[in-house]
Amino acid sequence: MESTASSNIFVVEDNADDSFMLLKELERAHLEDHVMVIKNGKTALDYLLKTTSVPLVLFLDLRLPGLGGVEILREIRQVDRLQRMPVIIMTGSSDPQDLKDCNLLGVTAFLAKPVSLITFIKTVAHLFPSVSAAK
Repeated sequence: MESTASSNIFVVEDNADDSFMLLKELERAHLEDHVMVIKNGKTALDYLLKTTSVPLVLFLDLRLPGLGGVEILREIRQVDRLQRMPVIIMTGSSDPQDLKDCNLLGVTAFLAKPVSLITFIKTVAHLFPSVSAAK
């Protein structure tokens, strides 16, 4: 688990390359000091349920060791303080049921891997306008 004391962007991703790309784009937005990365679904859910703060955004892979992303979504959407937290799904899944489940659980965006750099930047820029300014 990589963390800082002021983490408010939460990344749940077990693929090192995908984490690296995401962290590089957040760095362009000068947000790298506010990121926590967890590589395991159960650890991520435990953290989200125990912390009193609400992350600005959750970047979530669907296929994770320990507990899958859809299960994490189901659990956090039952917690009042986490119901409106923006969630961006980044997944290699092409299962239409995953997209349906995620939409029913109120995700902000569903990005199919491999995510093009332009698509990723536009999605992150929607939440963090300084990404566009940092190009």
